[in-house]
Amino acid sequence: MFDPIKFFQPAYLFDLRPFTSGRTIEIMMIFFGILILLGLGVKIFQTIKKSEKFQDKLYSKIVSLLVAMGILGIGLAWIRYERVQILSARFWLVVWAIIFVAWLYPIVKYCIKVMPQAKKSSEEKKLLQKYLPKKQ
Repeated sequence: MFDPIKFFQPAYLFDLRPFTSGRTIEIMMIFFGILILLGLGVKIFQTIKKSEKFQDKLYSKIVSLLVAMGILGIGLAWIRYERVQILSARFWLVVWAIIFVAWLYPIVKYCIKVMPQAKKSSEEKKLLQKYLPKKQ
């Protein structure tokens, strides 16, 4: 059973040869595989759905985050399976989580600050285009 208090104790977190059960590796592979599949699902959704430029940019950012972090996570799980001494330490999962949050922050910032302005300007542009003569 996962104990977060025990996980963040320095002796446990920085153990260079952590014990890893096969079930832990399976859970890690499933989780990181789901991230990759979600990224591919967003990419498929992006290609199917006709969207604005600012929405496409958001989808691209999400796809790159999910696929890259999924691949990095699968690499971490494989290293742990192979029991590479320093690289299989538990603190690399914390580093992975910090990178994930640091990468997610600009995406959320883009959603909150840039997208509403871009959507507003896009609607104004569509309204203006409605009154302009069309090419024949």
